[in-house]
Amino acid sequence: MCVLELPRDSLLLQAGQDSKSIYLVEQGLLRLFYTTPEGKERNKAFYGSGDITGAVSAAMTGGPAPFSIQALAPSVLIQADFQGLSQHAPQFPQFSRLVIKLLSEAFMRNEQREALLLTCNAEQRYRWLLEHQPELVQLIPQFHIASYLGVDAVSLSRLKRKLEDGTDSGIAPGTCP
Repeated sequence: MCVLELPRDSLLLQAGQDSKSIYLVEQGLLRLFYTTPEGKERNKAFYGSGDITGAVSAAMTGGPAPFSIQALAPSVLIQADFQGLSQHAPQFPQFSRLVIKLLSEAFMRNEQREALLLTCNAEQRYRWLLEHQPELVQLIPQFHIASYLGVDAVSLSRLKRKLEDGTDSGIAPGTCP
């Protein structure tokens, strides 16, 4: 294990790089994102203090990371070798619990995000974000929020204006997963 300090906007991991590590975010804010063949970035997730993250599939297989990880704020991370943790899991129950926690949280987070993207419209997704992760709206630039919600920045701006003006769409908050 080692401690990493990342300046704002620096890349922790570039898509395509082999990755064997997972990271505990001691402080800061990270974004995980995919890049399309045309070079467009699509935000997958955001992780902050106390979260465990990394390219888990790559760490499990020792293969290439399918996405990149960037620091959106100066960040301090504790880096650990996933295979090393896994090897010690049988002898140390706390490692087993950590691995199970990491995988469970990743699975639930991905399942919830998938449900939002597949079953909710843009307004519902934005309302969900405001209800469940309001700090992200304050900390992250609008263009990153738009990408995370699957809309363009102009559409998000219109949506925010509509909600601020009190225009009722007839969509009740909380009607999405």
